[in-house]
Amino acid sequence: MLTDTTGLSAAACMEDALTLRATPFGHSVEWSDLGIRDDGDLLAALPPRLPFETSGTTGEPVVWWRTREQLVREARHIADLLAAEPADLFVVHAPLRHLYGLLFGCLVPALLGRRAHYARPVDPLPRGAHRPLYVAVPSTWWQLRRSLRELRGYERLTVAHSTAPLPDAAVAVRRAVPRLALLEVHGSTETGMVGTRADGRWDFALAPDVTFAARREVSVAAPSPVPLAVRSPRIAVRTEGPPAPEHVLDDLVTVTGPRTYRLAGRRGGLIKINGRRAGLADIEAVLRGSVPGADLRCVAVPDPVRGEWYEVLVDGTERERRTVAAAALRALPAWQAPRAVRLRASGASIPVRLPSTSTSTSTEENDS
Repeated sequence: MLTDTTGLSAAACMEDALTLRATPFGHSVEWSDLGIRDDGDLLAALPPRLPFETSGTTGEPVVWWRTREQLVREARHIADLLAAEPADLFVVHAPLRHLYGLLFGCLVPALLGRRAHYARPVDPLPRGAHRPLYVAVPSTWWQLRRSLRELRGYERLTVAHSTAPLPDAAVAVRRAVPRLALLEVHGSTETGMVGTRADGRWDFALAPDVTFAARREVSVAAPSPVPLAVRSPRIAVRTEGPPAPEHVLDDLVTVTGPRTYRLAGRRGGLIKINGRRAGLADIEAVLRGSVPGADLRCVAVPDPVRGEWYEVLVDGTERERRTVAAAALRALPAWQAPRAVRLRASGASIPVRLPSTSTSTSTEENDS
């Protein structure tokens, strides 16, 4: 483990997080120094509105604005969730420029008066904690799996995980560390936190101020997955004006009760690559435009580090496959590069893996 000696003032960290949207990786912050006693104090420390970016599919990032009242309300919900078993240290891997990172890595520690350490998933675990809470990104689990002895030494360990599918490493860590408590947070940049579930339960429970939208297709025990439509006072806005009363997320769900649901996939072939949305149909169109006549298909695949990714399957020859791989590097943004380009036929040779798609860990966060 690593002994941290690089403290940063809470006031400086808050200022940088709110104005520069910077994450002080390698530093620790004692948030009790800020003197936040209640929700009103936190409200006074924030600007009236803050912007948060979420990616489109292949387009430019989209900015959504949230009011300080919405942020404090959500921070309070999260603080109440964590109150039963308070952490003595927040280990923050999620960037503070995203909603999930700012809430779990800044506003909630400030509200609870807790210490936070900001680290990249590849960094050693900080020393001195007995009951830490890890604010995880998918690649966090890869590092935790390499640190099982240290994890077993904690009195208690909580891991918050946002929206992305749990990678295989999470299963191994949870089996090896029985005292690990998992809190999964589901939502989006547009809605904030919609629901949570604890310790791998099947169903998510809606947040206290969220309800299902009154739509005919969303009914209890619906026989087939439907788009998740919710009503909430925390829905963000694109420009000036009041927030919309309801929002339809990209997620497909099965409604299992008046306030519970199960995730069943996403609409329109969407996946999230390190928290950024990508439409597989859009990517296919770009590749076909770059390689006219190519017979290819993008398929979502699980990934041990990122949770989810995609590969390109090509019907054709080895030469055609390499042409598609070259086009992917040339025509797609680096973050949208596929994990591999494979021949669809059985007995294909080793897939072409692109330079930008190594299994290096990333600190990109999910949209919520």
